[in-house]
Amino acid sequence: MDSESRDLKPVFEPRSVAVIGASNNPTKWGCIILANIVSYGFRGKIYPVNPSEEKILGIKAYPNVMSVNDEVDLAVIARPAEAVPQHIEECAEAGVKAVIAIAGGFRETGKEGEELEKESVRRARKGGLLLVGPNTMGVYSASVNLCALMPPVSPRKGEVALISQSGNIGTNLLGFGSTVGVGFNKFVSSGNEADIECYEYLAYFGSDPNVKVILLYLEGVRSGRKFMRVAEEVSEKKPVIAYKSGRTQAGVRAAKSHSGAMISPNEIVKAVFKQTGIIQATTVNEMLDLAKSFVNLPLPKGKRVGILTWGGGYGVVASDVFEEAGLDVVSLSDDTIRKLSMLLPPYWSKGNPVDLVGVFDRSIQPSCLDIIAGDLNVDIVAALGFIVGSGAFAGAFGGQTHSKEGKNIVKEWIAKADEESMEYIVKLISKYGKPLVAVTATTDMEVVAKAAEKGVVVYPTIETAASVLSKMVQYAKHKKRKEEGRL
Repeated sequence: MDSESRDLKPVFEPRSVAVIGASNNPTKWGCIILANIVSYGFRGKIYPVNPSEEKILGIKAYPNVMSVNDEVDLAVIARPAEAVPQHIEECAEAGVKAVIAIAGGFRETGKEGEELEKESVRRARKGGLLLVGPNTMGVYSASVNLCALMPPVSPRKGEVALISQSGNIGTNLLGFGSTVGVGFNKFVSSGNEADIECYEYLAYFGSDPNVKVILLYLEGVRSGRKFMRVAEEVSEKKPVIAYKSGRTQAGVRAAKSHSGAMISPNEIVKAVFKQTGIIQATTVNEMLDLAKSFVNLPLPKGKRVGILTWGGGYGVVASDVFEEAGLDVVSLSDDTIRKLSMLLPPYWSKGNPVDLVGVFDRSIQPSCLDIIAGDLNVDIVAALGFIVGSGAFAGAFGGQTHSKEGKNIVKEWIAKADEESMEYIVKLISKYGKPLVAVTATTDMEVVAKAAEKGVVVYPTIETAASVLSKMVQYAKHKKRKEEGRL
């Protein structure tokens, strides 16, 4: 952990949590946050705080945090902005170690809100408290089953940490991550970062052995030099993937009113990311695409791609897209061509991409994929159509059977073949130590999520796969240069 960063363990590994402003009213954030903490199975003690209630959601309530006859590691303040400084004062008196200030209405609203924010920070630091936010949607930590979030999100557990200066975008990524098979270990909606800044979260996650990949949604960075130093240190150990908003004048204005963020010019941001080794996502959702590959795949040793395709057209498109992304669609070795010719019809393409020329026998595909992955000229393997997805495909075939039974037979056959394909891909990744991705046009998100659970990466488009693989190559190259001392 960076020497200037504080230990954030009370925020992400608390043994007890108080919810100040807890409520039995389901329209209140104090009720929703408490319900999320309870329903996700928090492993520690829970203390609702509300002077008007004896019990909240069946749990004994306390009139104030000082009346809790126990140590409280973390307090969530679900009260209006003007009440926050006083509650921070009470938390300090009660010996609470960290607080999360949910409310907006601080620096992002103007001068009066800025003064309120300064006073909140002053009281927190005087009392030795860590302050998350304000203007935050909360935190999540898989290690203690803590889901102290405003929206009713139930994240999939995994090895990704997310720092988001937008609570809305952050919690949406948590939710959509479950759909595409990305699991999270830690999350913070950092809000205005009045006390704990982005670089401190980054340093903490960088030293967390349970976190393999770190995602950042950034609107602005206050302590630029500290951020750069920490980012450079962390990116040597694990991938740091960032999406930077506020790249236009309209975005700058929106960010200032949203989280009070100070914006850096776009070209400077790109240069900083390149220097520190941060991987820049081009869209918000690409952060999840990148995370999925970095969690499940080994880093590529080079940029040479071998392609297996079910049809020639997609092979041509893939060749263009991969080359345009800075990857090389290389010639396969004579030995690879000879081995493939023993499996495929005599009229196959005899080159890279390897066109299966419409052969529907799915028992041939794994052997072809094995041969391509074993080629010493190939660093990366892309399989187009290897994972199918039973949804739309079964619908097309099932319609011809004129029976529900026939449709189910086709669906089950495809699902079984996909399952076998996933298992085979995992074996090939382990066997050759090369990244192998599947590309399919399926809309069956259950297949995509199931594949990710098994360690298989499936993308819906060639363009997505090319962009992700290109950025993996760039990161691997940056990391190698750092290790060799050439940066």
